Amino acid sequence: MKESDRSNLFVYGTLKKGGTLHSVLGNSSEFLGVCSTEESKFDMHDYGCPIMVLKNDEGFEIKGELYSVTPECMARVTAVECGAGYVPFIIDTYDVDYPEGEPLKAIAFIYPTPYATMTASNRVKENEGVKEWVSL
Repeated sequence: MKESDRSNLFVYGTLKKGGTLHSVLGNSSEFLGVCSTEESKFDMHDYGCPIMVLKNDEGFEIKGELYSVTPECMARVTAVECGAGYVPFIIDTYDVDYPEGEPLKAIAFIYPTPYATMTASNRVKENEGVKEWVSL
């Protein structure tokens, strides 16, 4: 397989290492590092699993993990995420350990409809304008 056949996938919740759906990534995915969205135009909420939504006004960066994945892996992830109502969205990410580096484009799955009411959660942590889903 050519390297150009692979896609960058940004995961921020149950697909992260240690998450309940991490096995969907399989053995063909390559961990590239801990990243954050370059733009602060998202929000994250807890519905038993994290949902990342696009905001119309000022939002947050979202912290997650970046993977290089095969087309087969992306197909599995797409089936799971789209089956749960998420849609693919192209974002720019940066390596949190090397923020001055060039941003990398990646596919993230976001929830298409922001909800008006959200419940408080101790799994979504916010620190200086960056939100992150953490395992309990």
